[in-house]
Amino acid sequence: MTIRLLIADIDGTMVTRDKVLTARTCEAVARLRASGVMFTVTSGRPPRGMAGLVAQLKLTAPVAAFNGGVYVKPDLTTVLAQRTIPPDVARDTVDYLLGEGMDVWVYQGADWFLRDPEAFRVARERSNVGFDPVVLRNLHAVLDAPIKIVGVSEDRALIARCETALGERLGTDASAARSTPYYLDVTHPEANKGMVVREASRLLQLPLEQIATIGDMSNDIPMLEAAGLGIAMGNAGPEVQRVARHVTRTNDEDGFAHAVESFILGEPPLARTPLGLPPRVRACLFALEGVLVQTTHLHARTWKQLCDYYLRRRARASGLPFIPFDEVRDYSRYFDGRPTLEGIRAFLISRGIELPDKTVHALADRESALLSELLRQEEAESYEGALRYVQAARAAGLRTAAVSEGSHCGEILLSAGIASLFDARLDGAARGASPAARDPLVAAQALGVHPEEAAVFESEPASIAAARACHFAYIVGIDRKGQAAELRRQGADAVVTDPADLFVQDSAASRSPERREGDAQYASGIQFLPASDASSS
Repeated sequence: MTIRLLIADIDGTMVTRDKVLTARTCEAVARLRASGVMFTVTSGRPPRGMAGLVAQLKLTAPVAAFNGGVYVKPDLTTVLAQRTIPPDVARDTVDYLLGEGMDVWVYQGADWFLRDPEAFRVARERSNVGFDPVVLRNLHAVLDAPIKIVGVSEDRALIARCETALGERLGTDASAARSTPYYLDVTHPEANKGMVVREASRLLQLPLEQIATIGDMSNDIPMLEAAGLGIAMGNAGPEVQRVARHVTRTNDEDGFAHAVESFILGEPPLARTPLGLPPRVRACLFALEGVLVQTTHLHARTWKQLCDYYLRRRARASGLPFIPFDEVRDYSRYFDGRPTLEGIRAFLISRGIELPDKTVHALADRESALLSELLRQEEAESYEGALRYVQAARAAGLRTAAVSEGSHCGEILLSAGIASLFDARLDGAARGASPAARDPLVAAQALGVHPEEAAVFESEPASIAAARACHFAYIVGIDRKGQAAELRRQGADAVVTDPADLFVQDSAASRSPERREGDAQYASGIQFLPASDASSS
């Protein structure tokens, strides 16, 4: 995945809890520019509240304030576009928040309005944004064209509850999302960070896949979902981390800089090892079937032997005709890629047969025994390219594991003569179950590595999705069945027909002329929204 633009949240992401922009963060932004990756920020802050950060980072691109409610040039005063809340919706919102016992702030034009200057978080907000609020008794007086309304409370549970309730109440008239555990931001429905990503994509003519985003709060979720690469901070809540491709360190541990170094500049093609993997990868987890060895024909033969035996006996007992198991059609339709018990039941139903669970389990056990016998008699066939790749990975000092849904991982590796190439092997029997998707976390633990240090090689879409949910460093989809699009959709970072396709012939990654041209255009101040829209609501 080639990333050409990174859009970052500010509070909880780029700055520490003390609102400090660290030297390492500034260096990371400079490295992005030097590597040809464009950069800008989006925040719930008002434009004036971003002045120090814009100056320190020497930003030259337009920024999106108020979660995309206002787009301004880096001078923070030239408005390119703004989206305001309709007055009737604003009045209803203010009344609702006040009725729930919250303090309420209103941002309209360049000003910040509130009722109590001594209320909770006012002093902190004043320090963050760098200017004083205007105190008003009646907030309805400044609801002609508000850009953002904020409900503020020390009660985190109240903020979370009102986020859901107010969102339902507003419907399509406005958007409500937490920007911190204490703030509930209400903005125009199109003033959200997901729209910031889509506007950038449209105006820079970049596909969403080439845009990365990083954030920590629920109001960052739309941009993490819209971008090709979403990164959650280590201090983000589980609902935010769940939608992200990667999880970095916390904002007090230079998580932004770590994300830039590891997930942006440390990803192919900007940085890659001869194995075609990010430099941080210390281990490789390989699915056994479909990636390392070809076992389809072995399984098909054992199922035919078992099913024909059962169907022939049943035909004799019932007087019905015997219809043999089709080794190609029946196996691919009912067994290939399915858990064993599910496959047996599906096949039997196709023949109008329903058996008790005890009998189904007995059939599964018999097939397992038949496969063991066959593996002792014949040699399992490994994929030559995969074998070369595993050998190269071990030569590079990476740890390796073979993972299987079935209970024959060790037997198949021995039959193929490749058992010595793996530091760990895990199968359904070792895990005590045979789930629909292989469990990559268990394999990573067996190798003593964290998921962000491991690459996963899988051929099944469900297994790709499972690896993505665990935030592994790199996920390689092995497409041997013509399902590349589905593997990518489930979260594969790269899709190849064989692991050997990842070998890097030329490790020097250079930028294309198109990228250099795009960088120059962006640095000159390309607008995220047309200037003609600057007064639109």
